[in-house]
Amino acid sequence: MRAALNGTHISGAERIINDEHILDVNKDLIQRALTSGILPDEICITVGSVNIDSIYYTRSLNINTILAPSCEYAISKSKKITGTIGIPANIIHKAFELLNSGTAPGGKNMRGAIIMDASTGDRLEPDIRRGVRVSRVDYTEEARNILLNKLKINGIYHERVIDALAIATKVSGRIETIAELGWSDNPDYTIGYVSSRESGYVRITNMKENGSMRGGRVFFVKTEGLNLNEYINYLERKPVIIDSIGDIFPTYQDPDQVQDDR
Repeated sequence: MRAALNGTHISGAERIINDEHILDVNKDLIQRALTSGILPDEICITVGSVNIDSIYYTRSLNINTILAPSCEYAISKSKKITGTIGIPANIIHKAFELLNSGTAPGGKNMRGAIIMDASTGDRLEPDIRRGVRVSRVDYTEEARNILLNKLKINGIYHERVIDALAIATKVSGRIETIAELGWSDNPDYTIGYVSSRESGYVRITNMKENGSMRGGRVFFVKTEGLNLNEYINYLERKPVIIDSIGDIFPTYQDPDQVQDDR
């Protein structure tokens, strides 16, 4: 599902399901588009088939949640995490600039994500107006229910967490992916994240100012041995289903001070 207003993407979601659930899931997706915070003037739903033998099953990333007292602190903390993973400070800075100023030409948001060379900061996606859209990823019904219950127990349930965790898990499944950085372009949802195989999916509150419609994703990749077409094909076409859920750690107030992160 893709929802837009005046040609600008505002929300999206997808599912991998058995055909008997198509009508019910389509209703759910339309409802999500209508309650995303901005009323769209266009909702597009595409239904396609998936070869069951091509599905890759995996475990979701672990989830951590950091309560940041301010946007400044959240950005500083996320830079520290990505730096620990191995992304140079100047590359992280460039990613933040793009996400804050608009990832598409003219300062607009892209539907898809940026693929960024982790050593040079160069953008690698073929179309910088569209980006790369991670698709064909979902949970088994059992895994989705387990995740939903765990999120509620930890007080962090939100439909966006379910979707974002699935995408981050799929993206991290490629050896070329070093880390991912992003936050929603929804003006009322200010939680962002850093994710990688090493860190898991780290949610950080106050990653952007409330009311900001800027947002997007950046995939930091190593280019040694990278086949870009194969990598993009995996992100957009390879069916991945999460059949087991990683650990979900309690939300905590990070003890670091902002000045210690600079």
